[in-house]
Amino acid sequence: MKRAAAIFPVLFAMGLAGCQQCPPAAVSIQRLVGEYNANAAAVPRLWAMARIRVTLIDPGSGLPFTWDTGDATSVLLLSKGPKKLGPHDFVLIGRELGADLFRLGSDAESGVYYMWYKFGDEAGAWWGRHEFAGAPGVTLLPMDPNQLLAVLGVCELPEQLDRLPAVAMRMNTEGGKCAYVVSYIDRQSVSGRILFKRQVYFEWDKKRPRRPFRIDFLDAAGMRVVTAELKDYRPIDLTDGGPASKKPTSGQAMMPTDIRLTRIDPKTHRETSSVHIWLSRMTTEDKWDRDAVKLNPPANVKMIQVDRNVKAGK
Repeated sequence: MKRAAAIFPVLFAMGLAGCQQCPPAAVSIQRLVGEYNANAAAVPRLWAMARIRVTLIDPGSGLPFTWDTGDATSVLLLSKGPKKLGPHDFVLIGRELGADLFRLGSDAESGVYYMWYKFGDEAGAWWGRHEFAGAPGVTLLPMDPNQLLAVLGVCELPEQLDRLPAVAMRMNTEGGKCAYVVSYIDRQSVSGRILFKRQVYFEWDKKRPRRPFRIDFLDAAGMRVVTAELKDYRPIDLTDGGPASKKPTSGQAMMPTDIRLTRIDPKTHRETSSVHIWLSRMTTEDKWDRDAVKLNPPANVKMIQVDRNVKAGK
């Protein structure tokens, strides 16, 4: 018994020695969010070229099907609205040989978000209202456009910690990756339930800027339904980007240019599809085309309203 008692502390110490040690110092959530928002505030609008790769998993065979635009022929447009947390205008246009193959967007003026595609004879189109994004029963296109824009790293987080929407922070020291994990908390549309909407993982390293490297998007049950991996941060050309007072302290605004979104089945936890986006030539120069964000699907494509049966009130 005495030998066991003597050995146990040694084994415990060996176990600790084998674990990754996270930096002892940490910043507050106010500082972390402040740094992030300073970078985001310098980008009132955005224009970028994009290369897009879409991978779908056939539910029957389990085999993947991949479509790739090739060189950067697609385009991403973002124009922020008067409210810091949205809604914002944006559209991601997938193009090949000069033809639009799909659009994913949000028209704040009309209060709608949408997705449509047309690959030869295959086509589909869905749309919903901003006020009901993520509401109970909205399953065909559960995307909340302002949640999705978080992957760009240039849309601000709530700074008030005593009212909704809000953020809360924990320290992640597991899985071999030390990180600040910031949870975005808000009420669900219609039901009014307070939910965790997404979790943003920030680098925990005092020697490098603290930038997000991963975002988990959650459903109403708190299950992960989409994971975004964010890599290769590069500067944005701040040409005519707004008042100098909003320039980040580093002198440059940065954003990830390698973004991979993976759709996860919350029941099986398996990957069902992914979208990989590579951005280039990012600028705040005024190349904005207001008509680009409007819901304008191809002719002869049936539109499906995803929140047709959803009404205001609990």
